[in-house]
Amino acid sequence: MKFIIYLLFCFVGYSQIPNNIVIGDSQTPYIDMNSKKVERVVGLWKSGIRVPELTKMIKRYKVSPNVQNIFLCIGTNDLYVDNGVEKLFNSICSTFPNSKIYVIQGSWGWGNLKKTSYTKIKKYYKRYEELGGTIIEPPIGKGDPHHNSPIYKKIGQVIDNILF
Repeated sequence: MKFIIYLLFCFVGYSQIPNNIVIGDSQTPYIDMNSKKVERVVGLWKSGIRVPELTKMIKRYKVSPNVQNIFLCIGTNDLYVDNGVEKLFNSICSTFPNSKIYVIQGSWGWGNLKKTSYTKIKKYYKRYEELGGTIIEPPIGKGDPHHNSPIYKKIGQVIDNILF
């Protein structure tokens, strides 16, 4: 009987997690707002988050084989320096074993990123691609990303088209 209760608990837990999620930094809510087909997951996004912290959050999250697509919005707070991208991918693959990873390119030209070029950003996200991620175009782009700018609508449309 305990085993059946355990299975029901697991099934209910899995069914509450959407199949298509967006995770990452403070730009994540804007992606969520502008896509009809992805959802943010509590505990897998946070303002100011960097790759190592997101990796730890994912490792602590329950294994969710029902998640099919992950839209990853991270890198801005790392200043586009590889602080463990491979570990991040490994944690995603362990926690969401049946998922495809899409990577949303971040923002630049503001704050500590005033002098950052798009060339540096493309090089940074190339690592994500080498690990199996699919890069989303367009990037969030130049300027402060902390408002619901028109670029998020474009990115949301791209996501919704990917997911049909």
